[in-house]
Amino acid sequence: MKKIIIFVLAALMVLPLVSCGTSDWSSYLAEDTVSHVEEGSDPWREIEDMLHALSVDSASLPEFDSEREAIELFRDSTLNYMCCKSYRKYAGHSDKLSAIETEVVGGEAIAAIPAAEFESLMYKYFGGKVKLTHKSTDLFNYMKEEKVYVPVTAPVVGGYDVKVTSVEETENTYRVSFECTADEFSAEYFALLIKREDGSKYFSLLMHR
Repeated sequence: MKKIIIFVLAALMVLPLVSCGTSDWSSYLAEDTVSHVEEGSDPWREIEDMLHALSVDSASLPEFDSEREAIELFRDSTLNYMCCKSYRKYAGHSDKLSAIETEVVGGEAIAAIPAAEFESLMYKYFGGKVKLTHKSTDLFNYMKEEKVYVPVTAPVVGGYDVKVTSVEETENTYRVSFECTADEFSAEYFALLIKREDGSKYFSLLMHR
């Protein structure tokens, strides 16, 4: 996939966009840069925060160029991101936690993330055009009757670091260059985020630089 993406990027630099049948990311890559987002600004910090939903504890991020790929690749990392960011909230559902403890391996449920909230954030961050099905992951058990996700272990906090190096804005996108580091390994990436009319944005493409 990487070779295909590089080829498309090179082609778009020298050719006008002539087809309306291209994918979301390929058509948007043809847009001109209108500004360079200032470091520390609201859009910069929001994008930087969103990037933490892409991994649990690894700097090696999987590439994707479709929403269908993304929702399968980032279930665990998004759930872990939600659990870390709002742990008190999800650990505070005492009635719900007590009700499901008998179904949890080990008999203890430390937090419960409502499936509806997980679904909403996945749609917000990755597009919302592909229907999300709920199921257990490596790190979270899905309780079908209660419609919640319960972590198998404690959430992983600070598993990897993200450093945004540049954010370019076009009419309809943000082009983001960033670096991930975990332990002694680091890698550089490019992400394309597409704007919505309500001001929110979602990931459309992620690739190694």
